[in-house]
Amino acid sequence: MKLGIQGWFLAQPHTGIGQHCLGLLRELSKRAEVRVIVPVPSPVNPKGVPKHWLKVVKPKWWIPHPSIKKWYWERVQVPEFFAENNPHWELYPYPCPLPRYSSNMRAMTVHDTILWGDDRYRSGRMKKRYHRQAQRSMVDMDHVFAVSEATKRSLDIPAATILPNAVEVAENLTPTEYEGDLVYLGGYDIRKQVPELVKAFKTVRKKHPKMRLVMIGKPHHASRYYPKVEKTEGVVWTGPLTDRQVYSVLSSAHALVHFSDSEGFNLPLLQAMAVGTPVIARDIDVNREVSGGSVVLLKKPNGKALLDAVDYVRKQRKRIIGNQSKAAKKYSWKKSVSALIKALK
Repeated sequence: MKLGIQGWFLAQPHTGIGQHCLGLLRELSKRAEVRVIVPVPSPVNPKGVPKHWLKVVKPKWWIPHPSIKKWYWERVQVPEFFAENNPHWELYPYPCPLPRYSSNMRAMTVHDTILWGDDRYRSGRMKKRYHRQAQRSMVDMDHVFAVSEATKRSLDIPAATILPNAVEVAENLTPTEYEGDLVYLGGYDIRKQVPELVKAFKTVRKKHPKMRLVMIGKPHHASRYYPKVEKTEGVVWTGPLTDRQVYSVLSSAHALVHFSDSEGFNLPLLQAMAVGTPVIARDIDVNREVSGGSVVLLKKPNGKALLDAVDYVRKQRKRIIGNQSKAAKKYSWKKSVSALIKALK
């Protein structure tokens, strides 16, 4: 089988879609029955991905607006590239605007439907048109994948195949200075509820004055999509970290904390579970699904609830880690790639 995979997010490996693409490609490299070709917008050299798979398709230099440049690359340049190289399947790892017809079979992976249905993400005319075209492209796909049962339910496409995320934990992790602290890992847009998390941490800090809240990642500019987070005593901003650094910080932590109110899969949850770090997260469908109910779930995330959860983790740490470890073993890139190949065959 010759498989073409659109590779825009390989240049952004710290995003959820970037991690998804990397995990699939690394596992596909172990499968002799699959040949892969990946158009990318710029030269990249991700570890574990064969170099000869990656083909640079440069976005048109004469398009000045970056959003229009990306749109044209997705809708015109990549489909033309696949038409020339003729794979058995074209796989688009996220919803993007596509022409209605192709000479090849096509599949698309949906990570969540948040930008289509959440009123908080209402945008200008250009973005609205982009997301409408991306959503419409699913109608013309020969197959649709969803990263979780929760996403499949929101799509309401019974024939969709579940293609879950997985993680590869780095080995020989070294202890960090954040031993016993709380860690947040993820984005900073409005649904992540980061300001609410920082506010709730103040209550924890009063009882545990030496405990810190370690924020991994880089916040975007302040806007209605990315609310400003106030500077608070005990909150540490690390900026972006490598995978090894992320897992080292997680393995040293008291717990991962996550107040996000909507997710398609919630990869940080699985990352913490796999490395043996207790998780305290909001009680939403996908968190129950991914964790199998093994993490500490908060129905009403606030200061008191977070403090109670922190103290509960201290008492039940061994049991929580054991249950989370069992749940995390359900996920692997080997299983996901097997599901991918089976569906396409």
